Amino acid sequence: MDKNLAPSTPAADPAAGLARSWLRALFRLVSMVLVSLVLMGAYAISLGPARRWRRPLQATWCRALCWIAGLRIILTGKPLNAGPALFVANHCSYLDIPVIARDAAATFVAKAEVARWPLFGQAARLTRTIFIQRVGSEAKAQGTEMLRRLQGGENLMLFAEGTSTDGSAIAPFKSSLFAIAEQAPSEVGLQIQPVSITYARTRSGLPLTGPRRELYCWFGDATMFPHLMRMLSLKGAEVELRFLTPVEVSGRNRKLLARLAGDAVAASVAQVNAGLLAGRTQSATDRPMPPLSSFPPESADAADRSEPAPRSAG
Repeated sequence: MDKNLAPSTPAADPAAGLARSWLRALFRLVSMVLVSLVLMGAYAISLGPARRWRRPLQATWCRALCWIAGLRIILTGKPLNAGPALFVANHCSYLDIPVIARDAAATFVAKAEVARWPLFGQAARLTRTIFIQRVGSEAKAQGTEMLRRLQGGENLMLFAEGTSTDGSAIAPFKSSLFAIAEQAPSEVGLQIQPVSITYARTRSGLPLTGPRRELYCWFGDATMFPHLMRMLSLKGAEVELRFLTPVEVSGRNRKLLARLAGDAVAASVAQVNAGLLAGRTQSATDRPMPPLSSFPPESADAADRSEPAPRSAG
């Protein structure tokens, strides 16, 4: 038979062997919408003296979303919330936003199309997310707005790869996104803190490697709603979130800052992935964290490094 006419082999189900419930998915989706409506409403009316409640409301909102989705966050390090700080992270999923924002008090910098996402878009606009076009006449004005926010003591959070991946390794950090650090006056006292995020294992301890990465990582040409519903049908996952050692800004150009921050995040992601591939399913809290220098970016899991199709992301 001509191989071109032979029936194609269906792709393996990444959720095979895992307990799923579409009733659970529906209940969780409805819960997310209701919780978001209540907390978004409370956030919106927190004006004047009540503005001080906005950050606690945002953190509560993000914690609620993570809990509803069955995500257990394993936190290492401490975010520089006193600011002004520029948090720079790798990007795996739309879930990254509540996972990071539950601990980091920062305004997100996102691609313009995020504003059109259901629920996430409304939340982003409400929390004063800076939506950017990386090309065109608006880019300069957006850079000015970012600098103004930092000078006002606000923290910013951006996904420096400019795309989302499957989390097996990170894409190079885009130096253009670090121009704001290069432009910030020294008296601002800006600090850059790299952040790594890895969707590591199921709640039962099964490593999320190989095809299972796509259960929680959203990349390539995956459609959001089907991905969301499949994710919500699962019991949940452990997410390793690490706030790493800040990168010194003074005297360094954007290319060097991007490389240093990217190397730190790559090393942290490689450390988690190396443990997963070795079959060590214990949590990060159960073992000491070696120096990042002992985990160069090249040590990321070679056996699981098939390059995913990129997705443009903020």
